[in-house]
Amino acid sequence: MSEGQPSRRTALKIAVTAIVCGVIAGVGGWFIGSAAAPPPRTETKTVTKTVAPKTYTTTVTPPPVTITKTKTVTVTATPAVKEVKIGTVWPLTGPIAASGEKHLKGVELRVKEVNEAGGIKSLGGAKIKLVVADNQGDPKISASETERLITTEGIVGFIGCYTSGTTLPATEVTERYKIPAVVSAGSPKVTGRGFKYVFRAHAEVFKTAKVTFEFLKKVMGVKTAAIVMDSGAYGSISAKVCSALAPDYGIDIVFKELFPTGTTDMKPLLLKVKEAAPEAILAVAYIADALLMVRQMREVDLNVKALIAPGGAGFNDLTFIKEGGKLAEYVLIGIYWSPDAGWPHNAEFVKHYTEVYGEPPDPLVEEAYEAAYVLFDAIERAGSTDPEKIREALVATETIWTAGPIKFSKPGEGFLLHPMLKKLGIKEQIGENIYDNTVIVQVQDGKFVTVWPETVTWKGKTIKVAAAKPRVPMPTWKERGL
Repeated sequence: MSEGQPSRRTALKIAVTAIVCGVIAGVGGWFIGSAAAPPPRTETKTVTKTVAPKTYTTTVTPPPVTITKTKTVTVTATPAVKEVKIGTVWPLTGPIAASGEKHLKGVELRVKEVNEAGGIKSLGGAKIKLVVADNQGDPKISASETERLITTEGIVGFIGCYTSGTTLPATEVTERYKIPAVVSAGSPKVTGRGFKYVFRAHAEVFKTAKVTFEFLKKVMGVKTAAIVMDSGAYGSISAKVCSALAPDYGIDIVFKELFPTGTTDMKPLLLKVKEAAPEAILAVAYIADALLMVRQMREVDLNVKALIAPGGAGFNDLTFIKEGGKLAEYVLIGIYWSPDAGWPHNAEFVKHYTEVYGEPPDPLVEEAYEAAYVLFDAIERAGSTDPEKIREALVATETIWTAGPIKFSKPGEGFLLHPMLKKLGIKEQIGENIYDNTVIVQVQDGKFVTVWPETVTWKGKTIKVAAAKPRVPMPTWKERGL
Protein backbone atom coordinates (compact mmCIF):
# COMPACT_ATOMS: atom_id res chain seq x y z
CA MET A 1 0.00 0.00 0.00
CA SER A 2 1.54 3.29 -1.10
CA GLU A 3 1.52 6.44 0.94
CA GLY A 4 -1.67 8.49 0.59
CA GLN A 5 -3.86 5.49 -0.31
CA PRO A 6 -6.50 4.42 2.28
CA SER A 7 -6.41 1.01 3.86
CA ARG A 8 -8.95 -1.66 2.78
CA ARG A 9 -10.94 -1.16 6.03
CA THR A 10 -11.00 2.57 5.53
CA ALA A 11 -12.13 2.12 1.95
CA LEU A 12 -14.97 -0.11 3.05
CA LYS A 13 -16.07 2.46 5.61
CA ILE A 14 -16.09 5.15 2.97
CA ALA A 15 -18.11 2.97 0.59
CA VAL A 16 -20.70 2.06 3.23
CA THR A 17 -21.00 5.70 4.27
CA ALA A 18 -21.58 6.66 0.63
CA ILE A 19 -24.21 3.97 0.25
CA VAL A 20 -26.10 5.13 3.37
CA CYS A 21 -25.96 8.75 2.26
CA GLY A 22 -27.24 7.71 -1.15
CA VAL A 23 -30.12 5.83 0.41
CA ILE A 24 -31.06 8.79 2.61
CA ALA A 25 -30.78 11.22 -0.29
CA GLY A 26 -32.77 8.96 -2.57
CA VAL A 27 -35.57 8.33 -0.11
CA GLY A 28 -35.78 12.01 0.85
CA GLY A 29 -35.93 13.10 -2.78
CA TRP A 30 -38.51 10.44 -3.46
CA PHE A 31 -40.78 11.70 -0.67
CA ILE A 32 -40.48 15.26 -1.91
CA GLY A 33 -41.38 14.18 -5.43
CA SER A 34 -44.26 12.08 -4.15
CA ALA A 35 -45.89 15.07 -2.46
CA ALA A 36 -46.03 16.88 -5.81
CA ALA A 37 -46.97 13.88 -7.91
CA PRO A 38 -49.25 11.40 -6.16
CA PRO A 39 -48.94 8.35 -8.50
CA PRO A 40 -46.43 5.70 -7.18
CA ARG A 41 -43.08 5.46 -8.94
CA THR A 42 -39.82 3.54 -8.82
CA GLU A 43 -36.65 5.62 -8.47
CA THR A 44 -33.18 4.24 -9.22
CA LYS A 45 -30.02 6.02 -8.08
CA THR A 46 -26.51 4.91 -8.88
CA VAL A 47 -23.78 5.93 -6.47
CA THR A 48 -20.21 5.40 -7.67
CA LYS A 49 -17.13 5.74 -5.46
CA THR A 50 -13.69 4.83 -6.78
CA VAL A 51 -11.25 3.49 -4.22
CA ALA A 52 -7.95 2.20 -5.56
CA PRO A 53 -7.46 -0.40 -6.65
CA LYS A 54 -11.25 -1.33 -7.03
CA THR A 55 -14.47 0.47 -8.01
CA TYR A 56 -17.60 -0.16 -5.88
CA THR A 57 -21.03 0.40 -7.50
CA THR A 58 -24.28 0.13 -5.50
CA THR A 59 -27.84 0.42 -6.84
CA VAL A 60 -30.56 1.55 -4.34
CA THR A 61 -34.20 0.99 -5.25
CA PRO A 62 -36.76 2.25 -2.68
CA PRO A 63 -40.02 0.28 -2.44
CA PRO A 64 -43.13 1.85 -4.13
CA VAL A 65 -45.16 4.02 -1.78
CA THR A 66 -48.73 5.22 -2.55
CA ILE A 67 -49.69 8.69 -1.25
CA THR A 68 -53.49 9.27 -1.08
CA LYS A 69 -54.82 12.82 -0.82
CA THR A 70 -58.43 13.30 0.32
CA LYS A 71 -60.40 16.44 -0.61
CA THR A 72 -63.93 16.95 0.65
CA VAL A 73 -66.30 18.64 -1.82
CA THR A 74 -69.82 19.55 -0.73
CA VAL A 75 -72.37 19.59 -3.57
CA THR A 76 -75.78 21.09 -2.83
CA ALA A 77 -78.45 19.86 -5.21
CA THR A 78 -80.92 22.52 -6.36
CA PRO A 79 -84.41 21.23 -5.56
CA ALA A 80 -86.79 21.01 -8.49
CA VAL A 81 -89.34 23.86 -8.60
CA LYS A 82 -92.82 22.36 -8.41
CA GLU A 83 -94.86 25.55 -8.23
CA VAL A 84 -94.55 29.28 -8.66
CA LYS A 85 -96.61 31.31 -6.19
CA ILE A 86 -98.24 34.42 -7.57
CA GLY A 87 -100.31 36.77 -5.42
CA THR A 88 -103.34 38.62 -6.76
CA VAL A 89 -105.47 41.18 -4.90
CA TRP A 90 -108.85 42.54 -6.05
CA PRO A 91 -112.05 43.98 -4.54
CA LEU A 92 -113.98 40.73 -4.21
CA THR A 93 -116.53 42.05 -1.70
CA GLY A 94 -118.08 45.48 -1.37
CA PRO A 95 -119.68 47.84 -3.92
CA ILE A 96 -117.33 47.01 -6.82
CA ALA A 97 -117.00 43.27 -6.12
CA ALA A 98 -118.44 42.33 -9.52
CA SER A 99 -115.64 44.24 -11.23
CA GLY A 100 -113.06 42.59 -9.01
CA GLU A 101 -114.41 39.17 -9.89
CA LYS A 102 -113.97 39.92 -13.58
CA HIS A 103 -110.32 40.76 -13.04
CA LEU A 104 -109.81 37.57 -11.07
CA LYS A 105 -111.35 35.52 -13.89
CA GLY A 106 -108.93 37.09 -16.34
CA VAL A 107 -105.93 36.06 -14.21
CA GLU A 108 -107.34 32.59 -13.57
CA LEU A 109 -107.86 31.98 -17.27
CA ARG A 110 -104.21 32.72 -18.03
CA VAL A 111 -103.09 30.50 -15.14
CA LYS A 112 -105.24 27.71 -16.58
CA GLU A 113 -103.75 28.17 -20.05
CA VAL A 114 -100.15 28.13 -18.83
CA ASN A 115 -100.59 25.14 -16.53
CA GLU A 116 -102.47 23.08 -19.10
CA ALA A 117 -99.77 23.82 -21.66
CA GLY A 118 -97.12 22.28 -19.40
CA GLY A 119 -96.42 25.00 -16.84
CA ILE A 120 -93.27 27.12 -16.82
CA LYS A 121 -91.09 25.08 -19.15
CA SER A 122 -87.82 26.77 -18.20
CA LEU A 123 -88.48 25.56 -14.63
CA GLY A 124 -89.13 21.98 -15.63
CA GLY A 125 -92.88 22.40 -15.97
CA ALA A 126 -93.49 24.12 -12.63
CA LYS A 127 -97.16 25.06 -12.23
CA ILE A 128 -98.46 28.53 -11.41
CA LYS A 129 -100.15 28.58 -8.01
CA LEU A 130 -102.42 31.58 -7.59
CA VAL A 131 -102.87 32.98 -4.08
CA VAL A 132 -105.95 35.23 -3.98
CA ALA A 133 -106.79 38.02 -1.53
CA ASP A 134 -109.74 40.40 -1.16
CA ASN A 135 -108.99 44.07 -0.44
CA GLN A 136 -112.72 44.94 -0.19
CA GLY A 137 -111.95 48.13 -2.13
CA ASP A 138 -110.13 49.49 0.95
CA PRO A 139 -106.61 50.98 0.49
CA LYS A 140 -105.42 49.90 3.97
CA ILE A 141 -106.65 46.34 3.52
CA SER A 142 -105.07 46.29 0.08
CA ALA A 143 -101.68 47.07 1.62
CA SER A 144 -102.01 44.64 4.53
CA GLU A 145 -103.22 41.77 2.35
CA THR A 146 -100.39 42.36 -0.09
CA GLU A 147 -97.87 42.21 2.74
CA ARG A 148 -99.44 39.00 4.04
CA LEU A 149 -99.11 37.37 0.63
CA ILE A 150 -95.42 38.26 0.57
CA THR A 151 -94.40 37.45 4.16
CA THR A 152 -96.70 34.50 4.86
CA GLU A 153 -97.49 32.95 1.49
CA GLY A 154 -94.08 33.55 -0.09
CA ILE A 155 -95.26 34.92 -3.45
CA VAL A 156 -92.64 35.85 -6.05
CA GLY A 157 -94.88 38.02 -8.24
CA PHE A 158 -97.99 40.19 -7.88
CA ILE A 159 -101.01 41.20 -9.99
CA GLY A 160 -103.68 43.75 -8.98
CA CYS A 161 -105.70 45.77 -7.93
CA TYR A 162 -108.16 47.58 -10.33
CA THR A 163 -108.70 50.92 -8.58
CA SER A 164 -105.79 53.34 -8.33
CA GLY A 165 -106.71 54.01 -4.70
CA THR A 166 -105.99 50.39 -3.77
CA THR A 167 -103.15 49.78 -6.24
CA LEU A 168 -100.97 52.66 -5.03
CA PRO A 169 -100.63 51.40 -1.41
CA ALA A 170 -100.33 47.77 -2.51
CA THR A 171 -97.41 48.57 -4.79
CA GLU A 172 -95.68 50.53 -2.05
CA VAL A 173 -95.55 47.20 -0.23
CA THR A 174 -94.34 45.18 -3.23
CA GLU A 175 -91.64 47.74 -3.89
CA ARG A 176 -90.43 47.63 -0.29
CA TYR A 177 -90.11 43.84 -0.44
CA LYS A 178 -88.72 43.94 -4.01
CA ILE A 179 -91.49 41.79 -5.46
CA PRO A 180 -92.26 42.46 -9.15
CA ALA A 181 -95.82 43.68 -9.70
CA VAL A 182 -97.77 43.99 -12.95
CA VAL A 183 -100.78 46.18 -12.25
CA SER A 184 -104.18 47.09 -13.62
CA ALA A 185 -104.91 50.69 -12.61
CA GLY A 186 -104.95 53.97 -14.49
CA SER A 187 -103.30 56.70 -12.41
CA PRO A 188 -99.97 58.01 -13.77
CA LYS A 189 -98.70 58.02 -10.19
CA VAL A 190 -98.58 54.21 -10.31
CA THR A 191 -95.47 54.36 -12.51
CA GLY A 192 -94.40 57.87 -11.50
CA ARG A 193 -92.86 57.22 -8.06
CA GLY A 194 -89.43 56.06 -9.13
CA PHE A 195 -90.26 52.42 -8.34
CA LYS A 196 -88.27 49.69 -10.09
CA TYR A 197 -90.55 46.69 -9.43
CA VAL A 198 -93.88 48.05 -10.76
CA PHE A 199 -95.01 47.59 -14.38
CA ARG A 200 -98.17 48.47 -16.31
CA ALA A 201 -98.97 47.00 -19.71
CA HIS A 202 -102.37 48.55 -20.47
CA ALA A 203 -102.95 52.20 -21.37
CA GLU A 204 -103.49 54.60 -18.48
CA VAL A 205 -105.33 57.89 -18.08
CA PHE A 206 -103.28 60.07 -20.46
CA LYS A 207 -103.54 57.62 -23.33
CA THR A 208 -107.26 57.02 -22.87
CA ALA A 209 -107.92 60.76 -22.46
CA LYS A 210 -105.91 61.48 -25.60
CA VAL A 211 -107.86 59.05 -27.79
CA THR A 212 -111.10 60.43 -26.29
CA PHE A 213 -110.29 64.00 -27.30
CA GLU A 214 -109.04 62.95 -30.74
CA PHE A 215 -112.36 61.22 -31.40
CA LEU A 216 -114.45 64.13 -30.12
CA LYS A 217 -112.55 66.56 -32.33
CA LYS A 218 -111.84 64.58 -35.50
CA VAL A 219 -115.04 62.54 -35.73
CA MET A 220 -117.65 64.68 -33.96
CA GLY A 221 -116.32 68.23 -34.06
CA VAL A 222 -117.18 68.80 -30.37
CA LYS A 223 -116.21 72.20 -28.95
CA THR A 224 -117.59 72.12 -25.38
CA ALA A 225 -117.60 69.48 -22.68
CA ALA A 226 -118.36 68.88 -19.00
CA ILE A 227 -116.25 66.80 -16.62
CA VAL A 228 -118.26 64.62 -14.23
CA MET A 229 -116.04 62.17 -12.39
CA ASP A 230 -115.52 60.04 -9.30
CA SER A 231 -113.53 61.81 -6.58
CA GLY A 232 -111.27 58.80 -5.94
CA ALA A 233 -107.66 58.47 -7.02
CA TYR A 234 -108.41 57.63 -10.65
CA GLY A 235 -111.28 60.05 -11.17
CA SER A 236 -109.33 62.91 -9.59
CA ILE A 237 -106.29 62.50 -11.78
CA SER A 238 -108.45 61.89 -14.85
CA ALA A 239 -110.23 65.20 -14.24
CA LYS A 240 -106.88 67.01 -14.04
CA VAL A 241 -105.60 65.32 -17.18
CA CYS A 242 -108.75 66.06 -19.18
CA SER A 243 -108.71 69.69 -18.04
CA ALA A 244 -105.10 70.00 -19.17
CA LEU A 245 -105.55 68.28 -22.55
CA ALA A 246 -108.84 69.93 -23.62
CA PRO A 247 -107.28 73.21 -24.88
CA ASP A 248 -104.91 71.23 -27.13
CA TYR A 249 -107.98 69.98 -29.01
CA GLY A 250 -109.91 73.25 -29.03
CA ILE A 251 -112.46 71.98 -26.52
CA ASP A 252 -113.74 74.28 -23.79
CA ILE A 253 -114.56 72.71 -20.40
CA VAL A 254 -117.74 74.50 -19.38
CA PHE A 255 -118.43 72.52 -16.19
CA LYS A 256 -116.40 70.36 -13.82
CA GLU A 257 -117.44 68.54 -10.64
CA LEU A 258 -116.38 65.38 -8.80
CA PHE A 259 -118.69 63.17 -6.76
CA PRO A 260 -117.98 60.59 -4.01
CA THR A 261 -117.91 56.89 -4.86
CA GLY A 262 -121.20 55.24 -4.00
CA THR A 263 -123.27 58.41 -4.22
CA THR A 264 -127.02 57.85 -4.00
CA ASP A 265 -128.31 60.89 -5.89
CA MET A 266 -126.71 62.62 -8.88
CA LYS A 267 -129.69 64.72 -9.86
CA PRO A 268 -128.45 68.01 -8.35
CA LEU A 269 -125.10 67.58 -10.14
CA LEU A 270 -126.72 66.58 -13.43
CA LEU A 271 -129.06 69.56 -13.34
CA LYS A 272 -125.99 71.82 -13.14
CA VAL A 273 -124.57 70.05 -16.18
CA LYS A 274 -127.85 70.56 -18.02
CA GLU A 275 -127.70 74.26 -17.28
CA ALA A 276 -124.12 74.47 -18.62
CA ALA A 277 -125.32 72.78 -21.86
CA PRO A 278 -122.11 71.01 -22.96
CA GLU A 279 -121.99 69.05 -26.20
CA ALA A 280 -120.26 66.14 -24.46
CA ILE A 281 -119.85 64.73 -20.97
CA LEU A 282 -116.50 63.24 -19.96
CA ALA A 283 -117.34 60.74 -17.25
CA VAL A 284 -115.47 58.47 -14.84
CA ALA A 285 -117.61 56.33 -12.53
CA TYR A 286 -117.43 52.81 -11.16
CA ILE A 287 -120.24 50.44 -11.96
CA ALA A 288 -122.96 51.44 -9.46
CA ASP A 289 -122.37 55.14 -10.10
CA ALA A 290 -122.18 54.64 -13.87
CA LEU A 291 -125.59 52.98 -13.86
CA LEU A 292 -127.00 55.69 -11.59
CA MET A 293 -125.66 58.39 -13.92
CA VAL A 294 -127.42 57.19 -17.07
CA ARG A 295 -130.67 56.47 -15.19
CA GLN A 296 -130.80 59.94 -13.70
CA MET A 297 -129.66 61.63 -16.93
CA ARG A 298 -132.87 60.25 -18.42
CA GLU A 299 -134.92 61.35 -15.41
CA VAL A 300 -133.73 64.97 -15.67
CA ASP A 301 -133.78 64.79 -19.49
CA LEU A 302 -130.12 65.69 -19.83
CA ASN A 303 -129.17 65.28 -23.51
CA VAL A 304 -125.68 65.55 -25.00
CA LYS A 305 -124.09 64.57 -28.32
CA ALA A 306 -121.71 62.21 -26.55
CA LEU A 307 -121.42 60.57 -23.14
CA ILE A 308 -117.86 59.31 -23.24
CA ALA A 309 -115.76 57.66 -20.55
CA PRO A 310 -111.97 58.05 -20.84
CA GLY A 311 -110.52 54.92 -19.26
CA GLY A 312 -113.90 53.30 -18.84
CA ALA A 313 -114.01 52.52 -15.10
CA GLY A 314 -117.55 51.12 -14.65
CA PHE A 315 -118.73 52.00 -18.15
CA ASN A 316 -116.59 49.27 -19.71
CA ASP A 317 -117.89 46.63 -17.31
CA LEU A 318 -120.19 44.09 -19.00
CA THR A 319 -122.53 44.59 -16.03
CA PHE A 320 -123.15 48.12 -17.33
CA ILE A 321 -124.74 46.65 -20.46
CA LYS A 322 -126.58 43.86 -18.65
CA GLU A 323 -128.20 46.12 -16.04
CA GLY A 324 -128.31 49.33 -18.04
CA GLY A 325 -130.11 47.78 -20.99
CA LYS A 326 -131.25 50.40 -23.50
CA LEU A 327 -129.94 53.17 -21.27
CA ALA A 328 -126.40 51.94 -21.95
CA GLU A 329 -126.76 52.23 -25.73
CA TYR A 330 -124.63 54.88 -27.54
CA VAL A 331 -122.25 55.33 -24.60
CA LEU A 332 -118.66 55.75 -25.81
CA ILE A 333 -115.48 54.63 -24.05
CA GLY A 334 -111.86 55.63 -24.68
CA ILE A 335 -110.21 52.39 -23.73
CA TYR A 336 -107.09 50.20 -23.91
CA TRP A 337 -108.63 47.12 -25.55
CA SER A 338 -111.43 45.93 -27.76
CA PRO A 339 -112.69 42.44 -28.59
CA ASP A 340 -112.64 43.23 -32.31
CA ALA A 341 -109.05 44.40 -32.79
CA GLY A 342 -106.87 42.15 -34.93
CA TRP A 343 -103.95 41.94 -32.53
CA PRO A 344 -102.25 38.54 -32.21
CA HIS A 345 -103.94 36.14 -29.76
CA ASN A 346 -106.96 38.44 -29.29
CA ALA A 347 -109.52 36.33 -31.13
CA GLU A 348 -108.30 33.20 -29.36
CA PHE A 349 -108.58 34.93 -25.99
CA VAL A 350 -112.15 36.08 -26.63
CA LYS A 351 -113.14 32.62 -27.85
CA HIS A 352 -111.53 30.75 -24.96
CA TYR A 353 -112.94 33.06 -22.28
CA THR A 354 -116.42 32.80 -23.75
CA GLU A 355 -116.18 29.00 -23.81
CA VAL A 356 -115.02 28.81 -20.20
CA TYR A 357 -117.30 31.42 -18.60
CA GLY A 358 -120.30 31.47 -20.92
CA GLU A 359 -120.07 35.19 -21.72
CA PRO A 360 -117.67 37.41 -23.69
CA PRO A 361 -114.83 39.18 -21.87
CA ASP A 362 -114.89 42.90 -21.21
CA PRO A 363 -111.90 45.27 -20.81
CA LEU A 364 -111.72 44.56 -17.07
CA VAL A 365 -111.16 40.88 -17.77
CA GLU A 366 -108.64 41.62 -20.50
CA GLU A 367 -106.44 44.02 -18.55
CA ALA A 368 -105.97 41.40 -15.82
CA TYR A 369 -105.45 38.62 -18.37
CA GLU A 370 -102.82 40.76 -20.10
CA ALA A 371 -101.06 41.54 -16.81
CA ALA A 372 -100.90 37.82 -16.02
CA TYR A 373 -99.50 37.05 -19.46
CA VAL A 374 -96.75 39.64 -19.06
CA LEU A 375 -95.70 38.37 -15.62
CA PHE A 376 -95.76 34.66 -16.55
CA ASP A 377 -93.86 35.35 -19.77
CA ALA A 378 -91.15 37.11 -17.74
CA ILE A 379 -90.89 34.14 -15.36
CA GLU A 380 -90.52 31.80 -18.33
CA ARG A 381 -87.74 33.92 -19.78
CA ALA A 382 -86.06 34.34 -16.38
CA GLY A 383 -86.06 30.60 -15.77
CA SER A 384 -86.11 31.39 -12.08
CA THR A 385 -88.34 32.16 -9.10
CA ASP A 386 -85.87 34.78 -7.89
CA PRO A 387 -87.86 38.05 -7.84
CA GLU A 388 -84.82 40.03 -8.97
CA LYS A 389 -84.35 37.87 -12.05
CA ILE A 390 -88.07 38.12 -12.80
CA ARG A 391 -87.81 41.91 -12.56
CA GLU A 392 -84.87 41.89 -14.98
CA ALA A 393 -86.92 39.85 -17.44
CA LEU A 394 -89.83 42.30 -17.13
CA VAL A 395 -87.50 45.20 -17.89
CA ALA A 396 -86.40 43.38 -21.07
CA THR A 397 -90.00 42.69 -22.20
CA GLU A 398 -90.75 43.42 -25.84
CA THR A 399 -93.80 41.53 -27.02
CA ILE A 400 -97.26 41.86 -28.50
CA TRP A 401 -100.44 40.48 -27.01
CA THR A 402 -104.21 40.89 -27.02
CA ALA A 403 -104.24 44.70 -26.71
CA GLY A 404 -101.15 45.48 -28.78
CA PRO A 405 -97.39 45.87 -28.38
CA ILE A 406 -95.71 46.05 -24.96
CA LYS A 407 -92.34 47.50 -24.02
CA PHE A 408 -91.58 49.14 -20.68
CA SER A 409 -89.84 52.43 -19.99
CA LYS A 410 -86.60 52.13 -18.03
CA PRO A 411 -85.05 54.14 -15.18
CA GLY A 412 -83.09 57.13 -16.42
CA GLU A 413 -84.86 57.40 -19.79
CA GLY A 414 -86.96 60.34 -18.60
CA PHE A 415 -90.13 58.85 -20.10
CA LEU A 416 -93.23 60.97 -19.45
CA LEU A 417 -96.69 60.60 -20.97
CA HIS A 418 -97.21 64.36 -20.77
CA PRO A 419 -95.14 67.35 -19.55
CA MET A 420 -97.93 68.37 -17.15
CA LEU A 421 -96.97 65.44 -14.94
CA LYS A 422 -94.00 67.45 -13.73
CA LYS A 423 -96.50 69.74 -12.00
CA LEU A 424 -97.68 66.69 -10.06
CA GLY A 425 -94.14 65.97 -8.91
CA ILE A 426 -93.58 63.16 -11.41
CA LYS A 427 -90.13 63.39 -13.00
CA GLU A 428 -90.32 60.23 -15.07
CA GLN A 429 -92.46 57.12 -15.41
CA ILE A 430 -90.72 53.78 -14.96
CA GLY A 431 -92.27 50.49 -16.03
CA GLU A 432 -94.86 52.21 -18.26
CA ASN A 433 -95.80 50.67 -21.61
CA ILE A 434 -94.36 53.09 -24.15
CA TYR A 435 -97.00 52.24 -26.79
CA ASP A 436 -100.42 53.91 -27.14
CA ASN A 437 -102.77 50.93 -27.40
CA THR A 438 -106.09 52.77 -27.28
CA VAL A 439 -109.39 52.66 -29.14
CA ILE A 440 -112.91 54.04 -28.97
CA VAL A 441 -115.57 51.47 -28.09
CA GLN A 442 -119.32 52.07 -28.20
CA VAL A 443 -122.26 50.15 -26.79
CA GLN A 444 -124.22 49.01 -29.85
CA ASP A 445 -127.12 46.57 -29.70
CA GLY A 446 -126.11 45.28 -26.29
CA LYS A 447 -122.41 44.77 -27.13
CA PHE A 448 -119.12 46.60 -26.80
CA VAL A 449 -118.11 47.36 -30.39
CA THR A 450 -114.90 49.03 -31.58
CA VAL A 451 -115.73 52.05 -33.72
CA TRP A 452 -112.46 54.02 -34.02
CA PRO A 453 -109.81 54.10 -35.40
CA GLU A 454 -110.54 51.90 -38.39
CA THR A 455 -106.98 50.55 -38.60
CA VAL A 456 -103.58 50.90 -36.94
CA THR A 457 -100.12 50.28 -38.33
CA TRP A 458 -97.59 48.11 -36.49
CA LYS A 459 -94.11 47.53 -37.92
CA GLY A 460 -95.34 48.16 -41.42
CA LYS A 461 -98.41 45.96 -41.06
CA THR A 462 -101.95 47.31 -41.19
CA ILE A 463 -104.12 45.81 -38.47
CA LYS A 464 -107.90 46.15 -38.63
CA VAL A 465 -109.37 47.56 -35.43
CA ALA A 466 -112.89 48.95 -35.93
CA ALA A 467 -115.75 46.51 -36.38
CA ALA A 468 -118.48 49.12 -37.03
CA LYS A 469 -119.08 52.79 -37.69
CA PRO A 470 -119.74 55.02 -34.67
CA ARG A 471 -123.38 55.90 -34.03
CA VAL A 472 -123.10 59.60 -33.31
CA PRO A 473 -124.42 61.93 -32.16
CA MET A 474 -126.32 60.29 -29.34
CA PRO A 475 -130.08 60.69 -29.92
CA THR A 476 -132.11 62.46 -27.25
CA TRP A 477 -133.96 60.38 -24.68
CA LYS A 478 -137.22 61.35 -26.37
CA GLU A 479 -135.93 60.28 -29.78
CA ARG A 480 -134.98 56.95 -28.24
CA GLY A 481 -138.42 56.52 -26.74
CA LEU A 482 -137.07 56.27 -23.19
